[in-house]
Amino acid sequence: MTIEEQEPENFNNAHKADFKSIYNQPDPRAYFATLTPLGYQIPQRALPVIDRVLALSSVTHDATTTSDNVEPGVIKILDVCCSYGINAALLRHDLDLDGLAAHYASTPKLSAAEQTAADRRFFASRRRRPGVEVLGLDSAPGAVSYAVETGLLTAGFAEDLEVSEPSPALRAALREVSVVVCTGGVGYVSATTFARAAACVRDAGRRLWVVSFVLRVFPFEGVAALLAEEHGLVTERVEGAVFRQRRFVSGEERRAAVEDVGRRGLDGTGLEADGWFWAECWVTRPRGAEARMEDVLGSVGVLRV
Repeated sequence: MTIEEQEPENFNNAHKADFKSIYNQPDPRAYFATLTPLGYQIPQRALPVIDRVLALSSVTHDATTTSDNVEPGVIKILDVCCSYGINAALLRHDLDLDGLAAHYASTPKLSAAEQTAADRRFFASRRRRPGVEVLGLDSAPGAVSYAVETGLLTAGFAEDLEVSEPSPALRAALREVSVVVCTGGVGYVSATTFARAAACVRDAGRRLWVVSFVLRVFPFEGVAALLAEEHGLVTERVEGAVFRQRRFVSGEERRAAVEDVGRRGLDGTGLEADGWFWAECWVTRPRGAEARMEDVLGSVGVLRV
């Protein structure tokens, strides 16, 4: 159940665009063809911050908790709402989001099977970061299958933790995860998904970090509170930075978003009122792990990126 479904009285976003038709295709061409004209960019904007969190998590990681299945020096990440593995593509390959969009636009006549085979070769030739492995979680089996078949994800799980506990396979995989990332999935998933994933990491004795990019129309305080209460994790919002997600598709969507951020006590002037969805960044860390939010931002420490 989405946050909007759980708390309908807190949202006016009935006019938020419905992109469900592009979320579960056999490859991402329709996804990029739809979102690129809207200036979709949050995975690229999030990348420098995710890199900083990976570095901070490595410093605080307790080597005694490393699983026998994790090679020394390898960080395993869970991407929540991973879709077609876009975050994995950017994290592990010499690519940017514009390059990905251009790649998918260049092959309109290939069949889905031909596209997947070509993409497997494409990504293999551009791999640059062997020390990072990404596991994917998404309720869309077609998207997850594509990301696994092309090598973007080390493993993928088409499961919905909003409605059920992790499968034995997912539970085992989560025992090796050090960092969870989510770039825009909050709203589709709630505190339930984060808590169920965190429980598996906790049971393995690992020190979990989470970096979440959350549209300003959605609250994250409930997720932060549950992670603190059940798992002893500390969550802070990165002050002084907001991140573009995409343009609105209509005036109705813009007006609804402005009302939703206003309902949260936020001002949409110069942000949602100017025609874009914007996201905030929240960083969750183990209690006792030192992390200044200005260190998380690093050179990205500006108001709007």
